[in-house]
Amino acid sequence: MKHLLYCVTLMGTLLARPAFAQSDYINLGNKQYQLLDRLDVLTKNDTLLGFTTVKPYDRRKVTERALYLDSLDRAGMLPFTLTTTDRYNIRHLLMDNWEWAPAYADSFAVKPVLKNFYRTPASLYAVNTSNFKLSINPLLNLQYGGANDGTGSIFVNSRGLVLRGNIAGKLGFYTVLTDNQERDPAYVRDFVTRFDAVPGAGFYKNYNHNGYDYFDARGGISLNAAKYFDIQFAYDKLFIGNGFRSLFLSDFSNNFLYLRISTRIWKFDYENIFAQTIAPFPPYGSDGRQMRPRNYMMMHHLSLQVTKWLNLGFYENVMEDGKNGLQLSYLNPVIFYRSVEQQLGAAGKANVGFDFKANIARSVQLYGQLLINEFVTKEVLHYSRGSFVNKQGVQLGAKYINALGVRNLDLQAEVNYIRPFTYTNYDSTTNLVHYNQPLAHPLGANLKEFIGVARYQPWPRLYLTGKLMYHVQGLDSAGINFGSDVFRSYNTRPRDYGFHIGSGIPVNSTMAALSASWEIFENMFIDLNATYRTYNVQDQPKSNTFFYTVGFRVNMQSREFNF
Repeated sequence: MKHLLYCVTLMGTLLARPAFAQSDYINLGNKQYQLLDRLDVLTKNDTLLGFTTVKPYDRRKVTERALYLDSLDRAGMLPFTLTTTDRYNIRHLLMDNWEWAPAYADSFAVKPVLKNFYRTPASLYAVNTSNFKLSINPLLNLQYGGANDGTGSIFVNSRGLVLRGNIAGKLGFYTVLTDNQERDPAYVRDFVTRFDAVPGAGFYKNYNHNGYDYFDARGGISLNAAKYFDIQFAYDKLFIGNGFRSLFLSDFSNNFLYLRISTRIWKFDYENIFAQTIAPFPPYGSDGRQMRPRNYMMMHHLSLQVTKWLNLGFYENVMEDGKNGLQLSYLNPVIFYRSVEQQLGAAGKANVGFDFKANIARSVQLYGQLLINEFVTKEVLHYSRGSFVNKQGVQLGAKYINALGVRNLDLQAEVNYIRPFTYTNYDSTTNLVHYNQPLAHPLGANLKEFIGVARYQPWPRLYLTGKLMYHVQGLDSAGINFGSDVFRSYNTRPRDYGFHIGSGIPVNSTMAALSASWEIFENMFIDLNATYRTYNVQDQPKSNTFFYTVGFRVNMQSREFNF
């Protein structure tokens, strides 16, 4: 921890130097990401939108690029055609990020409420001066519905506050605070019982009957240290990938503390991430004070825009046991982690990966990831033997915008294959997990998964989404480790060979979900959601669950359980 504090001190020193304007980041799950996905495919070779792998995105940079594309569109100089809904979404992206769209500020103005509130539809309260910008908004998510699994009524009740801004154009900041109570379908409660964690959250308390109560606090600061370097220090989530899932790092687990250094120069985007996570061990301490054990996680991700349509990436990650503290060698931003690990004789676990994204004909995007936890050439060449050391995962996917000539109908298809024991180490302390939840795929390992997503915006204010997901997984049998549980050491395996995707007790699951959202005011929605899920374990009774919710939300995302 003291080394992370040293990094914060370094950031403070950098603040004294000349800096370019700095903003916060667009929160994951925001409606703006669907528009940015479309613009990435349409532009095909944009020097900023082409680097989409590491999320969240910088608010200022995204807004400046949207302003540029909007100006080209107004001048009739875009090499592609925007739909009426695209233009609406661009305008509202600029409205939501008003502090970086000064020329548009007056056009967003509306009659304020009580003179001081909602001067712009995107902010309850705003301050806009030359040296200080601030936006304050309420957060609200109310969902109520039912489930046929014996739960009865289900609900989500989240209230909170979000504020963001920047000081003198040099220091960006944001804070998100929510108080949450919810009662979830039975399969989600089973997850909580098994892992002692509410999906996506950390510490919680039981609430009434079968409910949970938890407080979520996120926030961070950011600055531009020089023309090509952005630094963020935050307690939040990250996502690495272009797919619905990520095999590297997803936003499924709880928030964690991280320092992110982004370098954007020429055709390169280089990300350094240093994080502190909660290790999978019981709390320790005395005198009534219980401390949770900690690990350190470090990541490098390098993206290269190889051609106008192709982006390639290299990823590496290491998880180190926090009992020995943060090893300073891992702070080197241009070194191979596996080499450091071997030299230190550390007990950590290193992974490497490769990803690609190809935009074709301004309508299709192909993407994929390859994760390698361990690579032994002789076993890869004899893959059919099913050696436990073959710990790899593969993702392939495609996005098709304006599908079949239907404007603003976007389709996505994705397959994920994850071998048994991927994400695990001989010492389960350093498995790729955080706060009792997987850091990558929410289902763990030893699975194959097929995903289809359709997003349709027939009118600017109406958002329709359909999801169909199917997976096959091999579960542990009578306590015997078949490689799906990412919390167990691979040394608890029963043998060395014969491990294939689905080994163990096979389970197949299908999930179909439909949602409709109507935006009645900027970032204020009425939602309808319905989900049907099957989960069938071999030689056990079939499980079918249907649940639905009706909701009202303001400046928040709908609560979903996509597993």
